[in-house]
Amino acid sequence: MSPVRADEEIRRLFVAGDLPVETRHAVEVWQRTAFASHEGLRLNHALHITLAFLGNVPQARVPELTEALSQVSLRPCDVAVAEPVFLPVRGAKRVVVLPLLERGGELARLQADVACALASTGLFEAERRPWLPHLTVARFRRPGQPFSLQNVNIPGFCVVRVVLYSSLLERAGAVHTPLAVFPAS
Repeated sequence: MSPVRADEEIRRLFVAGDLPVETRHAVEVWQRTAFASHEGLRLNHALHITLAFLGNVPQARVPELTEALSQVSLRPCDVAVAEPVFLPVRGAKRVVVLPLLERGGELARLQADVACALASTGLFEAERRPWLPHLTVARFRRPGQPFSLQNVNIPGFCVVRVVLYSSLLERAGAVHTPLAVFPAS
């Protein structure tokens, strides 16, 4: 990746699969119920499936990313929501996630295609650890310990669009702004 000049406008970017409105609503209802008595958590209301996190990128390079992502073939991806887990697996927990399950591997292929397209720009390097499809539903304010969670009864859904987002970190949480949308074909 190329170094950033001091005078360049920088954007913190990521690419994500969007959730249908009904799914977002179902997750939010579950969050309010499941975490009602846990003050040490901050609920994540910016629900999405992160496909690639780019970090800080010069604004001038955003069109390159948009062009690369426009070349990715997106077929609708059917996914199911699994039972919640605390991460990281070892040590004090930092987040609560809902893993996503899929039968045909379409979501994993989409993530790999997105990563490959972004890597072709020289602005992205894939993580070494395997990709875990999930929804981050809550973050611990300070690393904590797991506790009992209610079962999740959120219907499966279909990912039908990918979005390039800019993320601005605020005191109350990140504010995500869509820069480009790529619908399924």
